[in-house]
Amino acid sequence: MATFKAEVQNKRADGTYNVRIRVTHNREIRRISTNLYITLDDLTKSLKIKNVNIVEKCDDIIRECRVVCNNLGFRLFNMPIDELVSKIKNHLQGGDKFYLDFMQYTKEKASEMKKETGDTYTSMLNSLKRFTKRESLDISEINTNFLLEFEKFIASEPSQRGSNKKKYKKDSKDKTKAKGGRAVSKYLSCVRAIHNKAKEQYNDEDRGIINIPFSPFKKYKLKPLPKTRKRALPVTLIQQIIDLPYEKEIIGGRSSLFNLAKDCFILSFALIGMNSADMFRSDSPKNDILVYNRRKTEARRDDRAEMCVRVEACIRNLMDKYKDDKKLFRFHRHYTNHKVFNAVINEGLKKIGKKIGVDHLEFYAARHSWATIACSSTVGIDKYTVHEALNHAPDRAMKVTDIYIDKDWSVIWDANRKVLDLFDWSKITSNV
Repeated sequence: MATFKAEVQNKRADGTYNVRIRVTHNREIRRISTNLYITLDDLTKSLKIKNVNIVEKCDDIIRECRVVCNNLGFRLFNMPIDELVSKIKNHLQGGDKFYLDFMQYTKEKASEMKKETGDTYTSMLNSLKRFTKRESLDISEINTNFLLEFEKFIASEPSQRGSNKKKYKKDSKDKTKAKGGRAVSKYLSCVRAIHNKAKEQYNDEDRGIINIPFSPFKKYKLKPLPKTRKRALPVTLIQQIIDLPYEKEIIGGRSSLFNLAKDCFILSFALIGMNSADMFRSDSPKNDILVYNRRKTEARRDDRAEMCVRVEACIRNLMDKYKDDKKLFRFHRHYTNHKVFNAVINEGLKKIGKKIGVDHLEFYAARHSWATIACSSTVGIDKYTVHEALNHAPDRAMKVTDIYIDKDWSVIWDANRKVLDLFDWSKITSNV
């Protein structure tokens, strides 16, 4: 027969103790945490609970535990203790009516993720709160119709970034541009991932415990990500950027965003599409070979997305222009984080885009341009080498093969040399 006793054990950092119910069954012991917290004033010297109100509340909880045991009848005797504890917890949390706050659960899971991934889930959560106009949401409320309505909301809601932040008004005539398909696909993917995590954690099919029986994503189909807008620039436009004269810097004034954007765009292009986040944080040794781990994918790769790039002579002056005694570049001294740094670059690229006749020129175009030019008939680099040069993860067909092959970085460096040889770098090597 199972027995129950209220107890406290370890003192918490804030000086309180959590009251737990000790469950003893078939000579095994487990403990169930409660929502009761007490201090030393509520305890005897031997840590027995003496506060009458707490004792009464514990007695109420223990009575509910015994209700579960009584309802099990003879099945209780051979039941494993973990299954018994699971049934007791289920009963204490509402019996047959399982409740899980999807918003709070998402917040907890997002806090366990890598920062950038967690930020995406937090953005989804904030959008969900604006949609429901609530701070909590029972997971049972998420059904196919709910997902369809959330999808419509995301697609029609104006961007919530920076100065574009606006309140959502269903009948508003505001012409602010909506988020678009990427946000719909990304946010609903987050909802699905959290929903699946909850089912994995709170359902136990082996023991017949199904707290979350619904599978709304069997009917609701995620919208595919919209095709990325082609952002590659041809050789002629890259050359125009190289040849653009620098703006005059004002001594003691704000540095020219135009000049910074031009230099960073060229650096990214010549370093085989190095991202702004990696430029911002890299502490690669100051020599002709840059070695860094690509921030975007290092946590998902066994090789930590290691990248090795040979610095070509055409950009050596630019490398020296921004050198730092701690990191590869000194950008970290002037900007709070890589996101601010990237935003500043893109602001400067708007001015460059106007000069060369390219609308919405963005920093990522440098990476796209390198890949496109490398694969062009003029250069003729094979697609697999370009794939390797961009540090993309190998597909399933190549993963096993890659185990047996050491990466030859010189092939990638030679490919980069062929791309850079298409350009006249005299304006960079002489003017920097």
